[in-house]
Amino acid sequence: GSGGVLWAIMGGMGIGLPPVIHFGSDYLKQKVARKCLMGEEFICLAISEPYAGSDVANIRTTATKDPKTGDYIVNGEKKWITNGIFADYFTVAARTGGPGIGGISLILLEKTMPGIECTQMDCMGVWPSGTTYITFDNVKVPKENIIGQENA
Repeated sequence: GSGGVLWAIMGGMGIGLPPVIHFGSDYLKQKVARKCLMGEEFICLAISEPYAGSDVANIRTTATKDPKTGDYIVNGEKKWITNGIFADYFTVAARTGGPGIGGISLILLEKTMPGIECTQMDCMGVWPSGTTYITFDNVKVPKENIIGQENA
């Protein structure tokens, strides 16, 4: 059978929610964990990119701090994101510092934030998994949505 059905049921939550539970603030845990575990809302992990694939150390998506507010402005692209088309939340790996793995942070984005566009990809055999191409265009994200420590 197709793995796409299983991925559709558990794929996004199984990899997108653990970083929030293990490293997120109490605020983030309260905001998303219960709703996702109850099946009321959905989350996915957004790391892979068109130009870096799963080479996390070389991702290009950026989360730049607004010097006035401390909030983040996210720009970039993610590709091959399981459940992205269905997700209410994205656990996003973004460059917040210098080159390499030490300059990357995880940050929670919400699909309703202006500047996020999702397109379902036509992937043979895994169509039900909602594999998605996502773009972030000047997405304003509250500083409270950082997961864990910046650049860690």
